[in-house]
Amino acid sequence: MGLNREYRIGLRAVKTAIAVAICALISMFFNHEDIFCACIASVICMEQTCEQTLDTGINRFIGTMIGGLVGYVALELCCKLPYYEWIRICVLPLCILLVVYLCNLINRKPSVSIGCVVVIVILSRSSANASSALTYVIQRVCDTLIGIAVAMIVNKIDFKKIYSFK
Repeated sequence: MGLNREYRIGLRAVKTAIAVAICALISMFFNHEDIFCACIASVICMEQTCEQTLDTGINRFIGTMIGGLVGYVALELCCKLPYYEWIRICVLPLCILLVVYLCNLINRKPSVSIGCVVVIVILSRSSANASSALTYVIQRVCDTLIGIAVAMIVNKIDFKKIYSFK
């Protein structure tokens, strides 16, 4: 397995890089410290066509919402119990199962992985509490929407007229 010397950067790669740059600039403009989620959303959502980008974006948004809701409710309940740190770890696998179930229930299987990631992040944060979880969920949903929107807008631009890509 050697180097692929024939490879050339394609249009999708350029669009992805542009979308990430725009997300980073938006985050800086709004003095938002965490550019990670918007940038990741734009990378994951950038597809060959605008229709595919929209479908991927919708799945990512739905997964983020379901994972955020499940994680928030679980954390809200766990915070009220003794041995909170241990209980939230024990509840984590149950939340994963719930996210998998809910995403499949609404026929959104591609939303499962991001929904599970959001639950894990919410319940595994050492400083997690219910109010910070709600803030976190709201920020992640907004970041995800920004990343999806930027990916959609960049994907609609006809770069072929600007530069010749293979």
